[in-house]
Amino acid sequence: MGRAGGDVIGRWAGAALVLFACAGPPPDGTADSGEEIAGASLTPAVDARYLTHLLFAADDGTAFIGSFDQTAEGEELRLDYDVRLSDGDAWRSLVRTHDTVSVARAAWRLLPTPAMAVRVGDAGQVVSLLFREREGEDLDPVRLVAGEEVSVWTGPTGQRESLGLAALEMSDGAVPGILFFRRAARALSIPVASTDGRTFVFADSLGNGLIVHAGTVGQPAVAHTWLHGVEAAWGDVTLESPDPGRTGGSDPAWRFEISGTTVRGSFRPLMDEDPGDGTLIRMEATVYVGTEVLHFNGFAATLPSP
Repeated sequence: MGRAGGDVIGRWAGAALVLFACAGPPPDGTADSGEEIAGASLTPAVDARYLTHLLFAADDGTAFIGSFDQTAEGEELRLDYDVRLSDGDAWRSLVRTHDTVSVARAAWRLLPTPAMAVRVGDAGQVVSLLFREREGEDLDPVRLVAGEEVSVWTGPTGQRESLGLAALEMSDGAVPGILFFRRAARALSIPVASTDGRTFVFADSLGNGLIVHAGTVGQPAVAHTWLHGVEAAWGDVTLESPDPGRTGGSDPAWRFEISGTTVRGSFRPLMDEDPGDGTLIRMEATVYVGTEVLHFNGFAATLPSP
């Protein structure tokens, strides 16, 4: 396998990164390791929208997605948090928050809520999220713990993205898996430049991981692989959406292939999965690496642009 690393993403970002850099919203900030977010007031230099996504997948089908939408405008910070967990059944909500607060010291950082505690590291990265029992609900605590990052790169808007190992801790034990962290940002003075994009995240029982981003307007599909302890980023990815006209009737499978390698495979919704509005679908994947066949579990999520 060839390794493209962050260069692939950098070329893919193009004009969006330049526009955002000129606008001036700050990059990821710093915080004392392990401390809770204090939220001291300090108005940012520019009004901006920040989107943070955390996508976790485990081989046993456990899946987690956290979507944290924060818009700083004037002295106000509007929050829209949506966190969901699937541990073999339907998706259930852990956090659903709409709120407006004073602009925080660093408007891009996640803020705690009555149902969620946040711990961050030295570079502003998420160390753990703890979801507590809410009043009137009988829910066991759930903790997402980020482990080793195996790859870190710059996303299309100049913000941090990473692929890493993680664990989801629940009352019946810890489930290891793969964690994708994505932060995107846009100065409000800049029009939205791209559409929503679909992201696939998968893990298997051997500790392997796979992330594929479906291309949006003007952007190709890209992938990040963590196979047998080797990380690689790929920019030349062919991703075919399901073809209803395929011989034999409707075929729900997505198919992908990484050019110049023997890595290829398909993603299919679980047989009992209700696709709902199609923005969040649990899936299974079959991946071929040469003659080796790997079986993954995970999900597809539609992630909006800021």
